[in-house]
Amino acid sequence: MNTPQPARTTTQAHAPKARPDARPMRLALSAGGLAAMSALAAAIVLPPRPATQASGAVQQPAATVDPLANPTAVQVQRPIQYVRLLPGQTAPPGATVIDPSEPTPITMTVTVPAPTAQAPAAQKPAVIRTTASGKVIP
Repeated sequence: MNTPQPARTTTQAHAPKARPDARPMRLALSAGGLAAMSALAAAIVLPPRPATQASGAVQQPAATVDPLANPTAVQVQRPIQYVRLLPGQTAPPGATVIDPSEPTPITMTVTVPAPTAQAPAAQKPAVIRTTASGKVIP
């Protein structure tokens, strides 16, 4: 037979388990989110920085030439990089090989006249007709 259950009192009620406090983790996550958001906003808003050379490289002052001041001549200098080959190494194809017993090479500056400013002629567009497979129709 069914026996009636005694009613529970507040002292017999099941007490909730103790849980860790979530506030410190919420503060840490919100601070990290704000830092990430500000870094992204700064990267989007700020203009890019100019490229710089590595600190170990020797930087020579470049001659500043204003092509608008003298439109007839533009001076171009290319840096020359010398590499000493170890015994058994060969120079790559197309490289100029200099004998170490020869005197040092002389740097020559060549002045090339700049092209005169002319109005570009109107070009007729080239029309290329093809089939669906890609073959060119003459």
